[in-house]
Amino acid sequence: FGKENPSDIAKKCLKVNLSDMAAMGAKPLFYNLAISIPKNKASNFIPTFAKGLKEDQKFYNLKLIGGDLTSSLEHINITISIFGEIPSGHAISRDGACPDDLLYVTGDLGLSKIGLDNFSSNLKSFRKAKQKYLYPQPRVNIGLALRKIATSMIDISDGLVQDSNHLATNSNLSLELDINNLPIPDCKSLKKDQILNAVLYGGDDYELLFSCKKRHEKYLKKLSK
Repeated sequence: FGKENPSDIAKKCLKVNLSDMAAMGAKPLFYNLAISIPKNKASNFIPTFAKGLKEDQKFYNLKLIGGDLTSSLEHINITISIFGEIPSGHAISRDGACPDDLLYVTGDLGLSKIGLDNFSSNLKSFRKAKQKYLYPQPRVNIGLALRKIATSMIDISDGLVQDSNHLATNSNLSLELDINNLPIPDCKSLKKDQILNAVLYGGDDYELLFSCKKRHEKYLKKLSK
């Protein structure tokens, strides 16, 4: 974890799991947590880690219901199992995309990769990107709002190219990405090809990528506001 604050680590661990809930259109309810940590690190790490968990549990109305705490020889290992609910038959999978569906994404892409690559930089132009890397925003409410119109959905954890390919492959389709229509972040400290590379191949954005019919575009524009 390097020099990252234990509270930030807690929040990111929880939020990446919340993003999985969002990607299925599910409402998160509770989770289990297992931590394995060296004894000499526990007293400094765990109280601050717990503070971060408590803050996000309150924000997302989530409850911790159990888990395990064990000692390890060297590394800190964190495992979260999250549980949610969704009406029967309304879960959004990765395999429901149809021919002529359009692809949409919930925000700018590539910011987290840019933030990670420039984490030690003090330039103000990287501040937003570093925040994105540390504090991804799981799109839980949008995931719920997309239940009735999204034909397939995934959260972008491995990069746009790889994750969009998951939707296409699982739906037995091919896809076409128009570079001119990609949501590219404004980062004046980087060259355009560096930004585009982060947009296409950078992971950890945790934005929702989904397919749906063109007729829903008006609803999506309203939702995006």
